[in-house]
Amino acid sequence: MNAITNGATIEIVATGEQYHTLKNWGLAIGNNDYIGDVEQETYYVDVPGADGFLDFSEAIAGRRIFKSRPINIELGGKKPRNDWDIFISDLRNLIEGREIKLIFDNDPGFYWTGRATVQSFDRNRELGTFTLSIPKADPYKYNVADSTEDWLWDPFDFETGIIDEGTEITLAGPTSTQSYTIVPDLMPFVPTIQVSQMGAAGITMTAGGETYTLIQGKNRFADIVVDQEDVTLTFKGQGTLTIRYRRGSL
Repeated sequence: MNAITNGATIEIVATGEQYHTLKNWGLAIGNNDYIGDVEQETYYVDVPGADGFLDFSEAIAGRRIFKSRPINIELGGKKPRNDWDIFISDLRNLIEGREIKLIFDNDPGFYWTGRATVQSFDRNRELGTFTLSIPKADPYKYNVADSTEDWLWDPFDFETGIIDEGTEITLAGPTSTQSYTIVPDLMPFVPTIQVSQMGAAGITMTAGGETYTLIQGKNRFADIVVDQEDVTLTFKGQGTLTIRYRRGSL
């Protein structure tokens, strides 16, 4: 898809309202380099009298850490010359400083997120241009569907995509046991365990040799990170729960 016809869907996170740059606003994306380079957290130590540096960039988390990346979309279109100032004002009222999700037409299986701003508006007669910017977007783009939602046929990549199924687990009796294995992907993530029903015996979860006691509602344990290896969660007790996570990519 070329830059003339490429558009994007913008969702206001707070309200769920969605707008398409081309279909709703008549604006085309005029640049191809709208996704900026990712900023990685690095930590180097200079040792006097030694060549090079000591690299401790992955010493704390044990993996690469990415902070943010800029997204700058150059948008342009044709409107009656007297309409442009009102349109830009309305657009700023709508998205300025708000958290938004961006889904590009040429990458419909993922969304980007961050706080938006409208910059560099200019008009020459009926032709207007401006930049929709997210100065500090999340470094990763995220799958539009999480592990609990039906995967979408059209945007799914059959070469690299992973279909997550069976994330709802029912433990019938006080001593019932079930396991679920999460396969790693391109982005590290922490799964959330949502317990909707819990019997009198309660529910425990074992992962990586550690045992965790679950509560009714949302459970999230920061030390359970799905990164390089499969993570198997084993549940024991009585109740119903759902394993929720969202995959992503740089």
